[in-house]
Amino acid sequence: MNNISPNEVPANYMLCTVSDCPVASHCLRHLAMEVLTQEPDFITVVNPLRTQPSENCEYYRSSELQDFARGFAKMQEEMLPRQYKAFMNRLQGDFGRTGYFERRRGERLCSPKEIAIVREVLGELGLSHLDFDAYEQHRDWYG
Repeated sequence: MNNISPNEVPANYMLCTVSDCPVASHCLRHLAMEVLTQEPDFITVVNPLRTQPSENCEYYRSSELQDFARGFAKMQEEMLPRQYKAFMNRLQGDFGRTGYFERRRGERLCSPKEIAIVREVLGELGLSHLDFDAYEQHRDWYG
């Protein structure tokens, strides 16, 4: 499950060189380091003196697949106009206008953190029962 290919690592992703870290075998930054050091001439690395070798390291990113959501256009059909206006205004404040519509249409995935934001707004509006259009599993590179 931890096998990653060089193609899936985001451009200019910050890598970790601390190989004796107890979580290195499932940290995206270290796994990416292992596959990318054979390709490009230049890489960006985390300062090893700033790392904390554990899951508490601020640079640690789990290699486990996470749930990402695609689209929430169907939610509008279940909302009253004033609910949808409040929902849209709040999320545009978080994602921006373009980002909101890209996520609503499913052109841009909602990360686990963004899913939590959407669910929080739904909860505030008393609409916790509404759900995203679809889910996919991906690695959360930016956690």
